[in-house]
Amino acid sequence: MLRYIPAFRAESSVLIKLALPILFAQLALTGLGVVDTVMSGRVGTNDLAAIGLGTNIMLPVFIFATGILLAITPMVSKANGKQDVSSVSLFLYQGVWLSIPLGFMALALLMNLEWLLKILGLNPEVYQLTREYLFYIAFGMPGVALYQALRFFWEGLGRTLPTMWISFFALLINIPLNALFIYGYGPVEAMGAAGCGVASAIVMWVMFFVGLLYVFKNNVLSQYLKDSTCVNINWNTGIKPILALGLPNSFALLFEVGMFSFITLFIASLGATIIAAHQIAINFTSLAFMVPLSLGMALTVRVGLGFGENSREKVINTIYTGLVWALFIGLFLALVNLFLRNDIVSLYSFDSNVISIATGLLLYAAMYQVFDAVQVSAAGALRGFHDTKVTMWVTLISYWGIGLGLGYIFTFTDLFVPAMGVEGFWLGIVLGLTLAAILLSFRLRQVFYVHFN
Repeated sequence: MLRYIPAFRAESSVLIKLALPILFAQLALTGLGVVDTVMSGRVGTNDLAAIGLGTNIMLPVFIFATGILLAITPMVSKANGKQDVSSVSLFLYQGVWLSIPLGFMALALLMNLEWLLKILGLNPEVYQLTREYLFYIAFGMPGVALYQALRFFWEGLGRTLPTMWISFFALLINIPLNALFIYGYGPVEAMGAAGCGVASAIVMWVMFFVGLLYVFKNNVLSQYLKDSTCVNINWNTGIKPILALGLPNSFALLFEVGMFSFITLFIASLGATIIAAHQIAINFTSLAFMVPLSLGMALTVRVGLGFGENSREKVINTIYTGLVWALFIGLFLALVNLFLRNDIVSLYSFDSNVISIATGLLLYAAMYQVFDAVQVSAAGALRGFHDTKVTMWVTLISYWGIGLGLGYIFTFTDLFVPAMGVEGFWLGIVLGLTLAAILLSFRLRQVFYVHFN
């Protein structure tokens, strides 16, 4: 046992160096949503409810494009492991080309969702604020898609610090922009929650232009721009492989995020107080989720590199080290949810009814943290192996069949237990994430032995 400790320490050091900048970047990006929620919540419950609905409608659209482009990371990582410079350049250019239609598709979709809002039975003010928020944030979708293509390229090369600094910068400028458009100043009229959409769209384009400047100015990254054979659109060796890996990955992420978004839509009829409490619990747990998610993204890079080098020892050490850290992280987050839930919720709202409901929901969050950390780490390692199709089916069954399906039954019916209200969905989440962790762990073990038998 003692002989494995040096390898564990060495791999832990590498994973932490990769994961920490990703974590800070993800926290900053998630912090954009936290800032939106807190600043709009100070205006009123309707604005908070509008941000909750708008964010949960926008997020699946954003995740679909991001999930596809995330395939760039393991493909670049594997090519880097093989020291195949030409393939790295190819995946950079083709990823950028692919991000353009993905961004404009997202824009068009978000601008045409009035039909969805009308069937939710919202009060007129929440309806109007949500509609305007989605309209304005849609203009940022092409910008953020282009940024993601660049980001996943440099992360595939093991460079995660740029993502962190750009995300910090985005969070920094989002606060004054939010204040300007939410509360109004001078000639700019107060827009309430809708102003968050304007601010977010501006921030998304700023992130892209800063990222583009970094790629051009960095001596290492700019060398991958020089291969003229990779510049033109290449379907067979570029875009098609990205889609083959990215689409299942995108659906897997979409099933998870979509579960939370559809829960918000289902509980819309329960009133603004329930929506606000649910949004607070989701907002904080999404923030906490960035810790294991960052570990999972670091595992993608490390497993992809070892896979490209065909190094069995390196890959198995990476997987075991990552899963040990996943268990530790999950346990820590569970304790935070359990013991600090009252303090956490009080940061979001002064409404006693909202606080009471939200603190109860965080108890359920404490139950699933370990399983959530394990499943996202296993999924990250599987991406490094370029294995995403099984993950897609596991998430479909676990999140929609168990999490959403059973959750709906627990919430609105007396089939198994007396109708639980919004807590029923959270019980479904606990069961769904537990199943996902078990199935993805078995799949990871299977894939490893297939490649390194």
